[in-house]
Amino acid sequence: MSKGSVKVLSFWSRNYPKHNLDSRIVARPSETAMSKDSVKLLNIWPSMFGLRVHYALDLKGVSYDYQEESLSNKSKELLEANPIYTKIPVLIHNGKPICESLVIVDYIDSVWPGSHKLLPEDPYEKAVARFWADFGDKKLYDAGNQLIQAMGEEHKKAGEDFKWALMKIDEALGTIAPGKPFFGGDAMNFADVGLAPFICRFKGYQKVGGFVLPGPEEWPNLYKWVDAINSVDAIKKSTPSPDEVAEFAEVLRKRVLGAA
Repeated sequence: MSKGSVKVLSFWSRNYPKHNLDSRIVARPSETAMSKDSVKLLNIWPSMFGLRVHYALDLKGVSYDYQEESLSNKSKELLEANPIYTKIPVLIHNGKPICESLVIVDYIDSVWPGSHKLLPEDPYEKAVARFWADFGDKKLYDAGNQLIQAMGEEHKKAGEDFKWALMKIDEALGTIAPGKPFFGGDAMNFADVGLAPFICRFKGYQKVGGFVLPGPEEWPNLYKWVDAINSVDAIKKSTPSPDEVAEFAEVLRKRVLGAA
């Protein structure tokens, strides 16, 4: 996460500390809870990294508590749980903190394997799933941030990089799981959980970042994947509305440009 993003996230969490949280991401027991362990997630609602953890827990049916953090006034619990980076998300399981979103998702999959396994057993398929989850961090996240924050040639390049990344995802879906809705075939896997949080940001990338998203005739696999992700009940529980995310992106861009 860039320093500019952290500053604006701090501004947002300070000024909008209860932004529709009651209707979306509150502490809740799961009817299909697979564990009576103490599980708690520290996060801020606009974080796509935190959404990965929400998605993994909800897909597994794990009961957990949620604590909304303020990056301008970090809780003692967050600072003690993640003293190295002092960042969200942090999962606290029976008093033990786990940090970094993909590490947390991997941990969740190991502790609560259940009927919905996120990482395949096959070593190669497991490596492929990890690769595409990491692809989101290395390619989509930075380009998306630049779409919102950059100007001039940097903004133009960000649009090109973002389009290239989405094109590669469309191609990968057609190769890895031809005819299927998810990277995991008929059900979401580790790659799907890693990439799905970008979907609710698309409107912000378009409305605020000026990105022109090609249609389904050009990227049929991507659109099929997006529709499939949005239809999963476990995903609906914690996903903020695209309008809220676009509003956040607009605040971010205005603040960054105002500081330029």
